[in-house]
Amino acid sequence: MKLSFKGGIHPLKELHEGKHSTQNKPIRELIPEKVCIQMDMHIGAPSEPIVKKGDRVLLGQVIANPVGGIGIPVHASVSGEVTGLVTRQQLGKKPSMCVEITNDGLDEWAELSPLGEVESAPADKIIAQVKAAGICGMGGACFPTHIKMTVPEGKKVDTVILNGAECETFLTADHQLMLEQPGKIVDGLRAIMRAMKVATGIIAIEDNKMDAVKAITEAAKGREGVQVAVLKTKYPQGGEKQLIEAITKRQVPSGGLPSDAGCAVFNVGTAAAIADAVTKDQPLISRVTTVTGSVKEPSNLRVRIGTSFQDAIDFAGGFSEEPGKIFAGGSMTGIAIPDTSVNLSKANNGIVVQNLKEAKVAEPTPCIRCARCIQACPVKLNPQRLKELCDMADLAEAKKKHVMECIVCGACSYVCPAKLELSPTFKEAKEKITARRI
Repeated sequence: MKLSFKGGIHPLKELHEGKHSTQNKPIRELIPEKVCIQMDMHIGAPSEPIVKKGDRVLLGQVIANPVGGIGIPVHASVSGEVTGLVTRQQLGKKPSMCVEITNDGLDEWAELSPLGEVESAPADKIIAQVKAAGICGMGGACFPTHIKMTVPEGKKVDTVILNGAECETFLTADHQLMLEQPGKIVDGLRAIMRAMKVATGIIAIEDNKMDAVKAITEAAKGREGVQVAVLKTKYPQGGEKQLIEAITKRQVPSGGLPSDAGCAVFNVGTAAAIADAVTKDQPLISRVTTVTGSVKEPSNLRVRIGTSFQDAIDFAGGFSEEPGKIFAGGSMTGIAIPDTSVNLSKANNGIVVQNLKEAKVAEPTPCIRCARCIQACPVKLNPQRLKELCDMADLAEAKKKHVMECIVCGACSYVCPAKLELSPTFKEAKEKITARRI
């Protein structure tokens, strides 16, 4: 039985999700001549650089130490010379401190100390190994993974879910990873389960990826407690709360965390990185990213952290026509980049290039009270009413109407016949409420 949740939309039928141009394209590795690695890739305080200009660093060497309770270290994604510590505009609102490294082409690794195979590695050392590897959520949130693996006092987690839905339009990075490295993903899940003392692990995959279902199911044979769940193809199936509802029929309470529903959710890419950390002691220095849209060779690339968007686009053959807008991520939740000099972080699972026609934004018209936004909202909010409150700057009332529960998936904006900017309005409102502590 295929699982799902209430609400959501089906962009597959109208847009074909834009996935076909990179579907089943083998992952190619891009090794750039230089990288610019930001210190604030994760949620929490930016890491503190411990290298200086002129230093030679090795691949996987720590170049910045964690700061604060949820901080993680940052590692060199190439071996070579540190050519500068610079402040540069990336995808955030404020410029980021970055470490620039020129690649010497040697890929000479720092000393590594693996824990061993995932089934025999000391379970009580896995979380510390994950932190040391600088792993954070690779589905986009970038929450430090070792924190998510640490069950809060008074909570009980009995189910770990791996998100292989990849419901975002255009992106096929996770799909291809599941096809090419299913064993590593299952290994990562088993490492998480052992570290968290959880007996049930479920890998959730949408039914438009049945080849991935087959590959993961085969890799999971004989692995204790590991199951595969097939989901109906629907957006935003990959949201944490939506996955938990679809698979376990449990509800995460308002303002709560997945642990309040007895679950922990991780991306399949994160699981693969955890397997590398445990079995090889390799930190998170690269990730799979889809580069697609108006490029000559749409591709799935394994890119080093700190690679520029321009280098990734050039590796995919360059622009096929004049770009109008470039997204970091898919077309539903992606962030428009200021220019192609910005650098890929641990969160970037896609680069989508729109041409001038595709990038043109439709002029909004008055709301016709059709309620399509209410039907589409996977969190059961009233986007139309929230938009009115936000436009009136009544953030206190918007908070009472649960705007903070919005997952900014863009489903409401997508179905709105008036072309109102609903999701961006709620994103801005959430940021203001947090900043002003309303």
